[in-house]
Amino acid sequence: MSDSDRPEDNISSDGQDFQTELRDSVELLEATAPVPPKQRQTSVANVAKDIASYAYRGGIPSDILSRLIDVLTRPNHLDQTTITTLVKNLYPLDKVSSDVVTRVVCSLGPGKAKPSPATQVSLVRWLLLVYEYLEDQSHLAKLYSVLFNLLDMISLRRSLCHLLSLITRRRHVKPYRIQFLMELLRNGGEEEKELLGFLRVYKNYYPDIVIGETGRSRFFFKHPDPEWTSHVQKLQERNRERALAASMASGFQVVRRGGVKRSKVEAIIPEVQTSRVHSGHTSLEELRSVTDFVERMEKIDLPNQMVSVLTDRLAQKYMVLVENKDAKERLEDWLEGFFKDELDRVWLNVPEEAEALGYVLDAAANYARATKRIPNAVTSFLRRYLRLWDGRSNRREILDLLQCLPRGPFDTLRKDYLEPLENAVLDHSPASRSILLDFYTELIRQWGLSLRAEGHVPSSKGYTPLISLITHAERLALSALEFPSMTEDASSRRDPVEPIPTAILHFYASLSELYSHAAGNGQIRLTIPLSPTVYNLAFRPNLAQISLLCGVLATYKTAFEQSLTSPTLQSPVKSVGAFYASDMVGRFNGYVMDLCNLLWRNRALNSEDPNALGCLLPANTRTALHEFTAEVVAEKQKKRLSGSADGFQYSLPLMFSLSHNVALAAHSAACFAAFEEEVLGRDDVDAPRLSKPVTQKNLTALEKQGGAKISWQDYRIRMLEWLDQRGSFGIGKLMRSTMKALRKDT
Repeated sequence: MSDSDRPEDNISSDGQDFQTELRDSVELLEATAPVPPKQRQTSVANVAKDIASYAYRGGIPSDILSRLIDVLTRPNHLDQTTITTLVKNLYPLDKVSSDVVTRVVCSLGPGKAKPSPATQVSLVRWLLLVYEYLEDQSHLAKLYSVLFNLLDMISLRRSLCHLLSLITRRRHVKPYRIQFLMELLRNGGEEEKELLGFLRVYKNYYPDIVIGETGRSRFFFKHPDPEWTSHVQKLQERNRERALAASMASGFQVVRRGGVKRSKVEAIIPEVQTSRVHSGHTSLEELRSVTDFVERMEKIDLPNQMVSVLTDRLAQKYMVLVENKDAKERLEDWLEGFFKDELDRVWLNVPEEAEALGYVLDAAANYARATKRIPNAVTSFLRRYLRLWDGRSNRREILDLLQCLPRGPFDTLRKDYLEPLENAVLDHSPASRSILLDFYTELIRQWGLSLRAEGHVPSSKGYTPLISLITHAERLALSALEFPSMTEDASSRRDPVEPIPTAILHFYASLSELYSHAAGNGQIRLTIPLSPTVYNLAFRPNLAQISLLCGVLATYKTAFEQSLTSPTLQSPVKSVGAFYASDMVGRFNGYVMDLCNLLWRNRALNSEDPNALGCLLPANTRTALHEFTAEVVAEKQKKRLSGSADGFQYSLPLMFSLSHNVALAAHSAACFAAFEEEVLGRDDVDAPRLSKPVTQKNLTALEKQGGAKISWQDYRIRMLEWLDQRGSFGIGKLMRSTMKALRKDT
């Protein structure tokens, strides 16, 4: 196919829009084709180009393809260029039906009502191109006599010879047909290479045929346009993916890949296929709806190979709902054999087929996620393989599988899986810790979901392993903070991961979401973050990270308040508060008060307020910081008297507030500037504007000078709203849940 026939070299991902536009264009073509050119008011050439463009980018659905074949094979007033453009762009989106094939074949041959010879040549060539995409390839064999009798048409002979050579079988080889071909060959001379190639196909079935080779080189039929069929394959693969995605909501309508050639790796796990179905029973392949599945659930015969359930969603639902013991044993046997071979390769230092192992591990992970069960053969393999693993090959697949590990005694989990995993993955880079922290985040989330599903009756077997796992992950997070925040290593450039602080905050955000259900479920016990982690993150010069931290603490606070008053957690023996030790609750209250002192109350590092911990800063360190700040202020006062310094005042309790914090100062200035513009307007250039950080003293001075008037409390509330509007909800969420004045306002 020439480049001029291809409108754009891309494939549409939004098939629905293109199909709508394609249908409109086809309707216009159907209305215009029978009209003589001089009577038309629409350019047929432009309509054909539009159809070709839509077809190339999105493919042609079966119903539209049928309508286009009708237009092309019936009498019409389309010019040859338009017809050729249309035929060359008949990209089928699905299998080509036998009805379409019949109509194309019936349009061939001489006659006034038949398409032109050039159109017939294009249609036969199109049959060659779509041969592997036919709904029933044997259907062409039923039309063999019709096609063979058209060989006397010189214009069709070359393409017909190629098509007939594809569908010829032993039963088609007859003496009269051999005689007819020999006569055509004698009359055609040495140039009938296609005819000679077709006759050789007959010779394969009937060796007695004598073909003279003098002056004739051997001829082989070549594919007419490999690029065209490759594009069809891409379109149909994309269509199958869309259909599969749409079917995932119910999970019952399964999209089979049919005749599409599978890769060598994909062939390791066969597709679902049931060869023997008992009378009155059915197979998984025959089910097409939820109703079918429910009505025949107990009468489904197992597929030939149970390992096929790893990649088939319907088969996975069958495994969950039916609880077939034989099916599970057959699946375990296959997996055990496969993984034993893989371990043998490792022990014998045979080059490992990482791609094959990765494909099976990925399929097993998808199966475990769908069924909420991980096969015993997989866990047994992981226990041995993790101790030999290099920490890099198939990392994603192995971590995905480990995230599906069932809840159990933590000591056993750590010995069998976590220690070997950390030994393999951890190195001297922050990226390795970020990867592991993301893994623990997902594993804890999975365990939390299973606890929520089990019920709310407290049980040490439920919450103790989870608490131990959380504690282990928190220690890993704290150790990761030892790395400089801007450290970049080769592994992180090759495989980008989240920065350490962000990964830690996402870990705690996932925990806070789990803890939001603690008040109604005694299986979920609250823990609090480690103190060094909280304060390390609190002093980060990053608004997003500070906001995330405040949001996490606000959710924790709400969970504590609800748990301590929850009727579900009340015990006839112990008070409600016995669920959580008083020193634990007091330490958490200290986190909250310290954050409020830093950001809201302008009392940073203060330890005198109730519950305040002063960010756990030793008294001598606080004294040294106060002295240093006083020295800086004194030095600036000297410079200000000489006119060489600004008029800003520095105070340690203010340095981490909404207006002075290095992560918030620019936002504070922008917020107040927007307020001044709102109150004073842009045109009032003579009105005094605030050129210093916002403080209660500076606001009072600005008001006296005739500038914008706003109270200190109103400014801080406005600042919280400003941050909310820009997606930083955490600070406002914590302050509104903690400060009494804000609680009254809300």
